[in-house]
Amino acid sequence: MSDLDLIDPAAFAAEKQNLKGRFLLNQLDERVWSHEYFADKQAEVLFTLQGGQDRFGRLFLDLGVTGSVPLVCQRCMQPMQFDFNETGRIVLFADEAGLDSAMLSDEDLEGMVAEETLDVRTLVEDQILMALPFSPRHENCGNAAVGEVNRDKPNPFAVLAGLKSSR
Repeated sequence: MSDLDLIDPAAFAAEKQNLKGRFLLNQLDERVWSHEYFADKQAEVLFTLQGGQDRFGRLFLDLGVTGSVPLVCQRCMQPMQFDFNETGRIVLFADEAGLDSAMLSDEDLEGMVAEETLDVRTLVEDQILMALPFSPRHENCGNAAVGEVNRDKPNPFAVLAGLKSSR
C-alpha cells in the first residue's frame, strides 16, 4: 500500500504522474466499512490513479478501482461475491464558474475544482460507494423455500389489472 494519500491534483495531472495502491475495506472511512451489506471487511480493493491533459488542455485524473468483495444477499442472507471494475475521469477546474459552465455543456462530465491537496483515499471511497448495488442479491439463491414463498403469494396488482381491462 502506498503511504502517499495526499496529492496536489493539478501538479499530479500536469506531470502525468501515476499512482497504484490497495486498501482493505476496514482501512477506509466509516461510511464505506460500516455499509451493512459487507460480509467481510477484510476484502481488498485495488486502485490506479493516472494524471494527464485532454485535447482541450484540461487537466484530469483517471481513477480505476477494482475489487471482489463479499456482500450479504438480501434474499437468502448468505454471502455472495460482488466483483467491480470502476473507472472514471475527473476533470480539474480552477474555479466553480469554469466547472459549472463545463457541466452545463457536457452532462456526462465528472469534474471538480482543483484544491491544493486531494486525499486519494476519499476518491477511492467514493468510487466504491457508487459501485455497490442498492440491494445485493444472487441471480438464483438456490433456496427452494424462498422460491415457494414468493410463488404462492398472489400479485397485489392483479386486481388493478382487472379493473383496467373492464373499462
